Amino acid sequence: MSAKENKSTELKKASQNKEETDPYYKEKEQNHAEMVSWIASAEKELADLRLRKTLLEDDFTELLNEYRRLIVTDAAISTVAKTSLLAYLTYELLKPLNDATLKQTDSYNVWEAKYFSIKYQLTDKRDLALSFKMNVIDTRFEAKFMPLFLLDLQEMSVTVDERQVLELIRLWYSEKVFSRNQLTLINYDLNRLLANFKQLGFTVSASLLDNTRALSVDLESDFPLETNILDDIFITAMDATEYDFDKIGQRYYQVKLNQEQNVYIQSKKNRTHLFIDSNNRRRSILDFFTHYPFFVPLIVRE
Repeated sequence: MSAKENKSTELKKASQNKEETDPYYKEKEQNHAEMVSWIASAEKELADLRLRKTLLEDDFTELLNEYRRLIVTDAAISTVAKTSLLAYLTYELLKPLNDATLKQTDSYNVWEAKYFSIKYQLTDKRDLALSFKMNVIDTRFEAKFMPLFLLDLQEMSVTVDERQVLELIRLWYSEKVFSRNQLTLINYDLNRLLANFKQLGFTVSASLLDNTRALSVDLESDFPLETNILDDIFITAMDATEYDFDKIGQRYYQVKLNQEQNVYIQSKKNRTHLFIDSNNRRRSILDFFTHYPFFVPLIVRE
């Protein structure tokens, strides 16, 4: 390198060193870094606003796709966008209830309908769990949220927790938390939701709640077959002209109901077994037990 080139290099280094120590240039560099940061934040906020605008315009299918793209993959989106997406999607799932009083509550993940409140939550697998808290007739009681439906939004399937269906029967019959008429209306609205899930493309698993299928179901309780309960069923059957009661085996009984429906009661290993045949009549287990409440003590008790 020539002396002239060395001199030029030294002058450049001196100029750079001067700029690095000059307060004016240091402030200018800081302002530049801040401006870059502001632009990045603004671009991120603008992208979030565009996403939220898109969500407002989306129908169920588009919301479902966004759920899979953003929620299932745990994408980095704002809390507001995530909350909005879940609220819009859940509304489409609960839409049949909008003919009554469906509205959001102060809790971001709770909807309120005429006969119950609905809470939605994401599971670890990014499924959507819907829990229901039924309105009570006696303010001394306070119902709890019951995890009733589990929606797999990737496989498009719905599972009903049948333990909670039987718990509804216990709360009505044993705890008197709500009335028989309430349970009938709850059953109707829950089945409207199941019908909507099917219409949206979900496969809904067969369950005791579904009133679109005939009942042909085995139930087993943890309770022994008690004589006093059996006697009450016998008396009820004998008092009604359309019912009949027969003993068809050792600790094995048949109760004939109207419309050629049958209930078979059997004691096995200190447990009560119940087989309900609705003779191809479509009804849920809630509908059945509210019409024939004298069978309830065989399955649930206080």
